[in-house]
Amino acid sequence: MSEHIQTGLISYTDSGALYGKPGLELLLVQTPACRAVIATQGAQLLEFRAAGREPLLWLSPKAQLEPGNPVRGGIPLCLPWFGINRKDPAKPKHGLVRTEPWQRAGARELPDGEVELVFTYSHGGSELFPAPFSCEVTMGLGRELRLQLQLRNLGEESAEFSWAWHTYFPVDDVRAIEVRGLEGCEYLDNTRDLQRFPQEGALTFPTEVDRVFENAPAQQRIATRAPIDTRSENCHSVIAWNPGAELAATLADVGEHYREYVCVEHGNAFANSWQLGAGETASASLVLFR
Repeated sequence: MSEHIQTGLISYTDSGALYGKPGLELLLVQTPACRAVIATQGAQLLEFRAAGREPLLWLSPKAQLEPGNPVRGGIPLCLPWFGINRKDPAKPKHGLVRTEPWQRAGARELPDGEVELVFTYSHGGSELFPAPFSCEVTMGLGRELRLQLQLRNLGEESAEFSWAWHTYFPVDDVRAIEVRGLEGCEYLDNTRDLQRFPQEGALTFPTEVDRVFENAPAQQRIATRAPIDTRSENCHSVIAWNPGAELAATLADVGEHYREYVCVEHGNAFANSWQLGAGETASASLVLFR
């Protein structure tokens, strides 16, 4: 995609200038429709706010903003595996792309004022993940947030990919919200050795919650003071997580701030993981708004 955008809508800055924590290169997008901050590491959205609406994403006040380290908040992309690597638990949690530098491949302004950015990443194969692959993330930044992922297996053999947009949403108090749209679905409970249970009623967060919903519906709503809606296509897994007080106390970049967010993540993990043949491409998309 070629650059076709008004001067001043996108500017480069860094985490020292914006957050007083030097280390990461950032893009700042400011338009009449929205404001967004993106780290080129991981092509990770850190902030997004549509004009006249409340912030859509939560970034931890204790987030580390250092090259090579995961950033707690926004929307990290976990890929090419989600969570603990089940074949080798010693490998880094949540894959490798979230801590790698990505390339900005293009930007354009659409007729409705939305700004569209494209980021690319290529993995040549390594001991961590032998299969070479490339991925492209497109972000539509306007009155709502649009995300699209395109993943291609560049290898000569088939490979398994599991992934998720690990989205952190801001809430007034996680203990007082509900996530609707998962009622009656079965989930794997990561706090109980991935045993399978049915979701009875709306999902609440009185304590630690870490649940993987396979074959989940395409739409959910986070019922909070300013409700948040999610709508996905070809994202068949939804992961709901908040550490609760006890686990949060052990997380240096969360601590007492655990009440301020909930993760409702979309992707394809566990039974929904993508099996891509040699040269095969798959894609998925997600729309978020409040």
